[in-house]
Amino acid sequence: MEIIIVGAGIGGLAAAIALAKDGHQVRLVERSGEFTAAGAGIVLAPNAVQVLASLGVSLAGEGQVLASTEITDKAGRRLANLSPARLATAHGPSYGITRARVHELLAAALPAGVEVIFDASVRSVEDDGSRVHLGSSAGELSAEAVVAADGLRSAVRAQLPTGPGALRYSGTTCWRGVIDFEPGQVATEAWGGHTRVGVVPVGGGRAYYYLVATAEPEASGPSDLAGFTELFDGYGGVAGELLAELRQVPPLHHDLLELDRPVWGAGRVLLLGDAAHSMTPNQGQGAVMAIEDAKALMLAVRGGAEGALARYTAARHARVRKVQLDSRRLGEVAHWRNPVAMAVRNFGMRLTPQSAGDATLAALVRPGIELAVAK
Repeated sequence: MEIIIVGAGIGGLAAAIALAKDGHQVRLVERSGEFTAAGAGIVLAPNAVQVLASLGVSLAGEGQVLASTEITDKAGRRLANLSPARLATAHGPSYGITRARVHELLAAALPAGVEVIFDASVRSVEDDGSRVHLGSSAGELSAEAVVAADGLRSAVRAQLPTGPGALRYSGTTCWRGVIDFEPGQVATEAWGGHTRVGVVPVGGGRAYYYLVATAEPEASGPSDLAGFTELFDGYGGVAGELLAELRQVPPLHHDLLELDRPVWGAGRVLLLGDAAHSMTPNQGQGAVMAIEDAKALMLAVRGGAEGALARYTAARHARVRKVQLDSRRLGEVAHWRNPVAMAVRNFGMRLTPQSAGDATLAALVRPGIELAVAK
């Protein structure tokens, strides 16, 4: 089958690998002039690692294998601990890694038959019932099916009968970067009421960090390092140590937006990743869901373009919607500011058994592990 994939991010590249390996003729359309990775760092949980392995992309020796993930209060006192290391016995490791490196690994794994078209932005989409026609800056392209992996503000999604989809602001804005800092093998997220600080080791004595603050939409935030020091003042533990090492304003800043609900496509146009279900990053599953989508989409189109959307939606909607809503709720709880509510939340989290946290993590990744072994 001829398939066009729009967008060469992590999800688009994973889909191109999956579909090409499954025997399809794939063209990958990218608006940039070359492969470029957006973002700073990422956590790839076992569900993503297993799906990538099933596509022939190994993470062995890459980034940092995570021993645990801790949530702390602002002072650095532990509230909860999740253990990817214990989960690894059954499902494999979790990795902290830069997005740029994941992107490089995926681009290198593209099968030779995949045609890549750079500098091609989509202007129109028309589905005549048997083929999909794209009007693009590279000229008109057509195929039996189109996969749109072109992000939160998907140009393809905006052209569909479903409309562009409603965006929802989470109430928080985020700054990100990668810094020379050694946090060991532990990823940490510290909750400080109206702010949050995350620190994820990515190997090589570096860490990916994210700084989240409650804010009005499109607020500019601090413009200099002194402003960040003031906004994120009072953190202890690993978060405080990282903040003390910042020597410049974080290079990346954006509001945390999501699609209000998933939009899977129309006709022979299927959406993937953020284009279909952009979600808040509070469970570290946004890109992971896109990687899962790639494998599920490969399986869905095996029956042909006709009916592929229904099969794909049936396979993904309940799973993705739960992760999206759980991530939304977690972000809201993390930014509670009422002192009484925060005290009750923290007390309850400290009393939660380690086994319960591990069970929650296992339940989160298990459906993706099962997808990874699907033939």
